[in-house]
Amino acid sequence: MTKAKNRNLATYVAVALLLILAFGFLTSWSFDYTRIQLPSGSTVNPGDQNQGTGDQANGDQAVTKPIKFVGIDELAGGALDGTTSALKVYDTDGQTLLETLSFSSGSCTSSQSYPSGKVLWCEYYYDTTIDAYKWWEVTVPFMSDADAQSLTTNSITLRTREAGAYTDSLISSTGLTITDGADLNTTGTANDTMTFTYTFYTTSDNTGYPSFHDPIYDVDVKPMIWATLTGTGYDQITLTGFDGSFERGSTTYYYKTLNDNDVSKYKVGNSYQYPGVGTVTFGFNAAGFSNSTTAYPTMQLYLKIYASAQYEQTMGDFGPYDFTGAEQTMLIMDI
Repeated sequence: MTKAKNRNLATYVAVALLLILAFGFLTSWSFDYTRIQLPSGSTVNPGDQNQGTGDQANGDQAVTKPIKFVGIDELAGGALDGTTSALKVYDTDGQTLLETLSFSSGSCTSSQSYPSGKVLWCEYYYDTTIDAYKWWEVTVPFMSDADAQSLTTNSITLRTREAGAYTDSLISSTGLTITDGADLNTTGTANDTMTFTYTFYTTSDNTGYPSFHDPIYDVDVKPMIWATLTGTGYDQITLTGFDGSFERGSTTYYYKTLNDNDVSKYKVGNSYQYPGVGTVTFGFNAAGFSNSTTAYPTMQLYLKIYASAQYEQTMGDFGPYDFTGAEQTMLIMDI
């Protein structure tokens, strides 16, 4: 009886051990479904699903095509001036020249192809009869399905304004009208402290010049009014009312930044949206000036196009390709 009980107990223990081992094996094993081989067929990489498509919400798609650049004079309308004007295309850094194109009848087409979404810099230059420059930072556009299938080129429109010409006048608060090259006698108190109003006029309808950023020189060029004081006794005269000033060598520079519309004249129908007249009023103080010699200081006023105070301070020139729209020179005397 005791032996039978022992055999039964040993049997139970053996079965229990087998069950424990079986349970441990089952719970430690997982089903590797990745090893299952499915029938071969087309596969899709989720990262590639949107390649070749543009703005899906608008139904546009990305393309890589040559670009047709269309130049528009935003004031005069129509194509930009000059049949031989140049357009330089730079890479995203604004430094690496990719190609140089020539406008013909207001447009030019790149020889290279560019993908949608790529950022380019474009430099316009025409200096045959006028001083015309402009930089644009542009992004190559997406195209509609219909255009992408039917057109061999993508398109970018470049708008600017050009061909402004100017005259000017200078009038004092004491009633003096100063002509270019005139003398100003500051003897006494009547003319030693006053204000001047410098006025500049755009002479032709639908002309003007733009401001922009130049990535080559890393400066913003704008239309500006500059005043300089130089010559014997220049440091005894002060001007006020400008945006800033600085001294370099034996010259004091004063500057004021203008708006593009200040140097533009734009007519729609019989109404002028931009009248083509701008003014700068500034203070003049020569109360501390006295000079008994025949050498006198000179004040010069400039309307400068494509100018930069930063460039003048660092490079000693009003801009990388500035030009003078109008100018006044006045000799300051104390006799």
